[in-house]
Amino acid sequence: MEPTTGEPSILEELDVPAAEKTNESFLRLLFSTYKIPLLSLILFGSFSLRALYPETFHFGFKRQKTYRFKSDSLGFFIGDIHFFMNNSYDEAETRMVELFPTHLQKKVKKVIRPVLILCEKHQLDPFWVLSVMWTESHFKHDSLSKKGASGLMQIMPATYLETLAEMKKKGYKLESDRGEDYFRYQYGPTFYTVGYSKMVSKLRNLEVGIYYLKGLLEAFNNNHYYATVAYNMGPHWTKSQLKNNLPVGKNNHYLNKVLKAYYHITKELSQTTDVTFIPHI
Repeated sequence: MEPTTGEPSILEELDVPAAEKTNESFLRLLFSTYKIPLLSLILFGSFSLRALYPETFHFGFKRQKTYRFKSDSLGFFIGDIHFFMNNSYDEAETRMVELFPTHLQKKVKKVIRPVLILCEKHQLDPFWVLSVMWTESHFKHDSLSKKGASGLMQIMPATYLETLAEMKKKGYKLESDRGEDYFRYQYGPTFYTVGYSKMVSKLRNLEVGIYYLKGLLEAFNNNHYYATVAYNMGPHWTKSQLKNNLPVGKNNHYLNKVLKAYYHITKELSQTTDVTFIPHI
């Protein structure tokens, strides 16, 4: 036994009861002894839950509450929109699906989230993209034209490869490269329906088409009419027409179909306070 000096002990200074000190020492010893087994148990439990409920149990991803679009990223008829600010992620998707004819809603539901996520990423009017997609493929992922245009956006192989190379050169991180865990979390039922490889193909075709459409819009000074015609007829033809003061879009069947689709999608929203509607003149 050490001799006492008459000075208060550390326990007395801190006013910590001896019994409490004993409990703390025991807990510290218990934790240090079983730390690795406990962490292993937690990890095992997490992966077990992930295996049992993959559609609801995810690691490391957090979805924002609403889609965010700048007012100047919107298209033909819409000058200002509060639709996305006033509706949550899921509410916006549900309401937009309901804007389509009944026979198309099942197909639109499968693409609405990728379209909105990618349009938000590239700040492009999702109503415009959906109108082009409706006209091009009627929302059929495996659609293939006689000329070889494929997928939801019906983009030609040469244009696809050229645009994809440009995106990679500029350092864009493609949505299709985000990985299986991200797909499970972000796209849920769609991912489980189509599978990993088809999900990659679908997202890549969609993003390349959206990026190409955004490039056309910038090339034609944010004129959605010219950009729409250029998506169908090609940018070189469209620029040549404009350079020679020849009409672009006049009596154009493709442009009229896209305009009709856009009007159909947005007409209901235009009757509410969600949008400021600008009629086509």
